[in-house]
Amino acid sequence: MNKKLLVSIILLLLTSTFFVVSLFTSSNGVNFGDLQRVIDGDERVLLIFEQIRLPRALVAFFAGASLALSGALMQAVLKNPLASPFTLGISQASAFGASFAIIVLQSYSSVFIFSGSFITTICAFGASLICTFVILYLGKSTQMRAESLILAGVAIGALFSAMTMFLQYFATEVDVSATLFWTFGDLSKADIYTSVIIACVFVPSLLFFYQRFWKFDALLLGNESAINLGVSVVRLRVGAMIVASLLSAITVSFLGIIGFIGLIAPHIIRLILGSGHKMLLPLSAILGGGLLLLADIISRVIIIPLVVPVGILTAFLGAPLFLYLLTRKKN
Repeated sequence: MNKKLLVSIILLLLTSTFFVVSLFTSSNGVNFGDLQRVIDGDERVLLIFEQIRLPRALVAFFAGASLALSGALMQAVLKNPLASPFTLGISQASAFGASFAIIVLQSYSSVFIFSGSFITTICAFGASLICTFVILYLGKSTQMRAESLILAGVAIGALFSAMTMFLQYFATEVDVSATLFWTFGDLSKADIYTSVIIACVFVPSLLFFYQRFWKFDALLLGNESAINLGVSVVRLRVGAMIVASLLSAITVSFLGIIGFIGLIAPHIIRLILGSGHKMLLPLSAILGGGLLLLADIISRVIIIPLVVPVGILTAFLGAPLFLYLLTRKKN
């Protein structure tokens, strides 16, 4: 069997398994006995499935897929396997934008016509765009090396984190409590509308760039070769970074900072199947969704009956790999 087809089937089966297991997981552990209660038409269990578990599983998949696609796009246009929304500071910038909306603009008060989530998302996206254009400016104007861009991203992320803490220091206890939701990275407040919104951004983004996968492959040959093949390098780089920022901002504005999914998923696919973006983009998304589903399952069973914020689990998973990649100087 073709290796790419085999890997695709395995990833789909694993992700589907994690999705099903997530439906039967609660703060009391995994309980497949709920399946019989669903079949029997137990209204209480059906309500839990429809209102809590199914939306949470959908949000976990689409959020993980969005972060992974965001990381794959950034790694492609910056030609750096260490690039991701978290390592470039874009996630931290999004969190600052969300905190600014909550604390300064009071986005959840009755002043605004639109919902608080809408205002918060706009501010998160705006802050992530600022961070994105700073990264692009540094890379273009200073001819900064790819490795140095990662260090610049870490510094920018630290700056936005400091600005978030500055806002929290002068905020009320209620506002500080609200912003902690974005700081932790938590799926507990997910609902069906959140999953629909994230999916409506993720699916068109994946389809759009999948049709243009050959342009990312051309970038691997160098900017001059890509231009000779008809690729508008500047337009592709700016467009991909803006979409990647939007994917990250949407996720952060609803769920908080969930680190390293955008770094891990594309890199694992690249190690298995190489750098061809025809498979890298969709499979990274599938793996990202599966990884966040797995992390969410673990977060609910690791310390029963407590539920650990999923952002903590992804950091435990991603930090060792990030350090491993940094130490591979020969590559």
